[in-house]
Amino acid sequence: MASEEHTVVHYVEKPDTRIPPDFIEEILLRLPISSLLKLRRVCKQWRNMISDPHFIMEHAYRAPKHLLLYLPKVDLPASLCSKTLKCRATIIDEKWSPWTWAALHMDPDDHLFASCNGLLCFYKTYTLKIANPATGQCLHLLKPDGIMLHDFHYLYSFGFHPTSREYKLVHFLREPQRYKSGQPFHFNTIQVYTLGEDKWRDIRVPRPCCMVNLGVVTVDGSMYWLTEDEETGCGMSVASFDLREETFASIQLPPFEVKEIASCATPKIACYITEIDGKVCIVTIPYQSHIPRWRRYNTELSGRMDIWALESQTEHKWFLKYSIQSPSVHRYVPQPCFIHRERIILQDRDGNAWYHDLAGKNVQIEHREEVKLLDIGAYRFYETQSYFYKETLIPLSVYAGAAIVCAPPRPLAPPVA
Repeated sequence: MASEEHTVVHYVEKPDTRIPPDFIEEILLRLPISSLLKLRRVCKQWRNMISDPHFIMEHAYRAPKHLLLYLPKVDLPASLCSKTLKCRATIIDEKWSPWTWAALHMDPDDHLFASCNGLLCFYKTYTLKIANPATGQCLHLLKPDGIMLHDFHYLYSFGFHPTSREYKLVHFLREPQRYKSGQPFHFNTIQVYTLGEDKWRDIRVPRPCCMVNLGVVTVDGSMYWLTEDEETGCGMSVASFDLREETFASIQLPPFEVKEIASCATPKIACYITEIDGKVCIVTIPYQSHIPRWRRYNTELSGRMDIWALESQTEHKWFLKYSIQSPSVHRYVPQPCFIHRERIILQDRDGNAWYHDLAGKNVQIEHREEVKLLDIGAYRFYETQSYFYKETLIPLSVYAGAAIVCAPPRPLAPPVA
């Protein structure tokens, strides 16, 4: 009897080749925003993942922090305008390499006054503009009612509170009776706008303030600026405003040497406020009598510059972070942020930007050890601004309230090396 052949078919179960969502998210979190904007079109799952608020916050947290050099508009010959307006914003990346934005998100009348979580705030003649350069989105906000005369870009600031996750604009309402030329900009009311709401709110300051033109920084959900204070030995203190609770506090300045302290009318030192490594810092330099304290010019690095960092707000404790001795050549530091990753950015009168390593607490600036970054050119060296900046996916469209006009996204051209 013929043997029958039996064919045995073995079914082998294929392994699951699907990548777990956690792995996909971890990969996407490591990609630049330019790639994420393209990958959102791959599938619904990726689009939802990249658009999730938790993903956006985590990506922004991991994003490297850069220095942004902003060059205000100046009156230039027509032959130079088309060339120079393309390089009004320069990024200094984590390796301290400069690259220039194609400034499609900037209009000729824009004046940068704040940078927060990748959002840039511009002062305009009739409105305020918040822009996300990474996505091309921007919002135009109405200014507080009646704010036209004696209005300046440094009377505005912008901040974020990490707990409430609210973005707030602050306008320091200058007192009409203090419009006299040559006087500090006093105010006893601030006007607050929460992004997404439909109106500004007035909040009374416990005591009259001024000096916001010497810098305003936001750290850990509080906004800080310098103000006159007759009860202190040096005539000034630090005012803080909690963006969540909307309460004020006063912080004593660092323990300056007695020989440096003088009356508020005739100071021997000048103070500025900045942010370094996520801390509020006070910069002190020899006072220059030819520059009034209420005029916002970039700091001339002359003699010794001490930088004090706030260690404890409740205990008013400071520590000396840097003591910098400058060379005989003239150097200037842009405002308000000019130290990043243990390097200081400097400018000269010929339109060049440099950086110098800060090795240790006591630093001697050596001219031969400076590294040139770029040639700023025809811009005024004493008005260059510098802020911290990181790219973000934050969608501005979710904040389109009644008081906001939303402009359509305009994609940015690739950066010019």
